[in-house]
Amino acid sequence: MNESAIISELDLEILNALQINPRAEWSRIADALELSAPTVARRWNALAGQGQAWITPAPGQRYLSAGWSAFIHLSSSPSESEALIEQLCSEPAFGTVSLVTGAHDLFIDCFASSHEELMDIVTGAFPRLPGVTHREVVFVTKLYRQASEWRSGTLEPARARLVSAEPLPEQSAYAPDRLDAALLEELAKDGRASWAELGAACRVSPQTARRRVERFLATGYMTLRCDASSSAQQGLREVTLVLNVPAEFVDGVGSFFAALPNCRLSAQVLGAQNLLVTLWVRDYLEVQAYERELAQRAPGSAVISRQAVVRTFKRLGHVLDEAGRSRSVVPLPLWRETS
Repeated sequence: MNESAIISELDLEILNALQINPRAEWSRIADALELSAPTVARRWNALAGQGQAWITPAPGQRYLSAGWSAFIHLSSSPSESEALIEQLCSEPAFGTVSLVTGAHDLFIDCFASSHEELMDIVTGAFPRLPGVTHREVVFVTKLYRQASEWRSGTLEPARARLVSAEPLPEQSAYAPDRLDAALLEELAKDGRASWAELGAACRVSPQTARRRVERFLATGYMTLRCDASSSAQQGLREVTLVLNVPAEFVDGVGSFFAALPNCRLSAQVLGAQNLLVTLWVRDYLEVQAYERELAQRAPGSAVISRQAVVRTFKRLGHVLDEAGRSRSVVPLPLWRETS
């Protein structure tokens, strides 16, 4: 690994600050880290320029009130796996594509702006995909925690509080229009683009761009999230547990996992299983402790499968290289105009 690919402790602190507040002013992050704003901006620009880190729109806590999501498990013939992965990465609706251990080869999350669109993807996309030998689709019905809420914990708590965003005024539900969709697409390319840059790209004033972005963030349908390459993961390994929990326990178990610092995702799903949890662990043996806790909290629960991620090829629309660096962006159809 060359020197430019190494992420320093200071860079990790900047990334943690941007996980907490993705569009925080550089001066605010600089004050928390006791640096100058130009230094923080320069280091971020270097990370972003190398594909080591990026900020992108992501589903918010209320996303399922406005959009639709599903998880897909795919198996494929080895001779066509490379072509399959390439095509999956090119499809906008397939947000994250990972090679995993276990009964299936690939784990994918899928997003659509309507139920009809999701059904079209489920019924229409797969016949065009090469080498698929088996598929299993489960619909997301409730979110307890999303990856945008995960924090690395690099910053001391006092410094983390200094960069925390003030809550936006609560915004009631509304129907997105063409401008909202265009702004989301521009943010997918650069989640820290200035209001002036966003406005120019969408042919509106900076003030209008800011008002619109803050409006759809305040609804809770959308949020912004900071992701980084494998170099920033500090030895963490991604594991997904697919669970079947008795109905009377499922909310409690979903919330239990969601409260864990290393939980990236906790979601109720509709399928042979009813709960899917993704954890970042340092040792795979940690998973056994969570399974023991599950057995105590929810007797009768069953672990349907355990999946360790071997490699992620695409993460929330960003196509990644072997080191997990962003190399291109395929904006997700998270939210499209309704009129």
